[in-house]
Amino acid sequence: MSQTNADTLYNWLLQQELTGDDDRRFYSSYLLGHVSLAIADTEENPQQFYERLTQGLESTLPEDKLSEKDIAGIHALLAEAPK
Repeated sequence: MSQTNADTLYNWLLQQELTGDDDRRFYSSYLLGHVSLAIADTEENPQQFYERLTQGLESTLPEDKLSEKDIAGIHALLAEAPK
């Protein structure tokens, strides 16, 4: 994923945060933090953005004590996102 695609994902999530229901706003906010970190971590090599984002989510979702519904919603929203 290029930096442009990462920026597109970030901007799409911002839009979802503004227009979605409470759950969608929560999922968007959660993902925005992870996307921001992945963008920062991969500035030198933007092709690794999606891999870094996936690793970040896999390592933190279990620790964040989210409900199964929230975890599924986060994954579903990310699956909807432009690639």
